[in-house]
Amino acid sequence: MTAERLGPEYENIRLARLSDLPRIAVVAAAGFYHSPTFRFQRPLHNIHNWSQDTVLSYWNEYREEIHDPASVVLVVEDNRVETEQDHAFEALRASSLYSYGWNSDGAKTIVGVCGIDLKPGSSRIGEFQPEKPPQPKATCPTVNRDMSPEALHTYSLATAGAKARYLEGHMRLSTLAVHPAYWRRGHATRLVNWCTSLADREDTQVGISAAPMGATVAAKAGFEERELITISATDVQRILTPATTVGEVTLWIAVRRPSRSPSDAGTLRSNSSASASGIEL
Repeated sequence: MTAERLGPEYENIRLARLSDLPRIAVVAAAGFYHSPTFRFQRPLHNIHNWSQDTVLSYWNEYREEIHDPASVVLVVEDNRVETEQDHAFEALRASSLYSYGWNSDGAKTIVGVCGIDLKPGSSRIGEFQPEKPPQPKATCPTVNRDMSPEALHTYSLATAGAKARYLEGHMRLSTLAVHPAYWRRGHATRLVNWCTSLADREDTQVGISAAPMGATVAAKAGFEERELITISATDVQRILTPATTVGEVTLWIAVRRPSRSPSDAGTLRSNSSASASGIEL
């Protein structure tokens, strides 16, 4: 099964390939930057050269997902905006890795990425692997200099309980990011709808944990809140002293039950112009 077979409304969406990783990593970094969670977990992302650690961490994360038979990684493509680099944060714009993944023909490029974890035991496990045998799992070394170990620990403690209660054992929309130069074109909505279409065909619940911008897109697709987790601005300031632009960090835990009309799942359409930069488990 391929992404295209779910219907014409998913035009320009396809399964990710390992060769896409350089571009996927840049798109993820550019999109997730606008989530308070990103700036809380990665407070040093804007230090010159350390943005390379940010890009490589996403490179490694999505490589693992592409290799995982229980995961689906989708990308969406659009005509390249020549000034897109202006929409990325400063250190990312200056990174030598930024243009590494651009298509050489200059016509279309990857502008969004979505990760889905299939329900444990799903009959579709292994169905969404790259067509060619995966390459060996070569790693891109990174020392994660952009990250705060204390922030990561605090975030994990704050969110673990709700994730276990509402997400464990179910299909998950695990990540969703669109490069900000391509927001308000419906890319995030189509990626979310691809996920919910698959969940309807599977007749299964799908869950997410999302930052506010991602929550807006997901709510329009039928996700319903189960819990809202908050890391107070006071705690954020204490962890990220001496200075940070991050305020309160919130995470929206939500689920969507399968549609009553799974046969219609392949015909979902939306003209929503919402952007998304904040679904990241």
